[in-house]
Amino acid sequence: MIGYVASMDITELSDRSEINDLLVRYSEALNRCDWDTWTACFTDDAHLDYTTAGGIAGTVDEAVAWLSPTMAIFDMRMSRLANVQICFDGADQAAVGSQYNMVMRIPAGDPAGAPTYIDAAGWYDDVVVRTAAGWRISRRAERIAYTRM
Repeated sequence: MIGYVASMDITELSDRSEINDLLVRYSEALNRCDWDTWTACFTDDAHLDYTTAGGIAGTVDEAVAWLSPTMAIFDMRMSRLANVQICFDGADQAAVGSQYNMVMRIPAGDPAGAPTYIDAAGWYDDVVVRTAAGWRISRRAERIAYTRM
């Protein structure tokens, strides 16, 4: 069996853990529609691109203006991240790739009806930077793989 062994110092291990925590914080804030926590995952000058999902490309505030009413349609949201790959570009910046899967539920229109579930999956291509407040996303591009109902 061929194994992958990487030598990492404590700083790199800590940075990887903090970046993973940032991605989980983003995902959980999106699940709860907690826009203050969600916004805090980004740098002030971050650029986000959700156009492959029918969304916007722009600032964090523009993304919240699009996401907030869109996510309010769903009475349940469950987003998960996996296969996080972190490639450091110096001590204070990293390229991060991850996969996501999100299940959302639209409630039934009447008590006898069934809810509608939407399943979406894809990739996030991020640039994260170290700030005085910790690691933050400065660029995010979503690449949607599929959406199904």
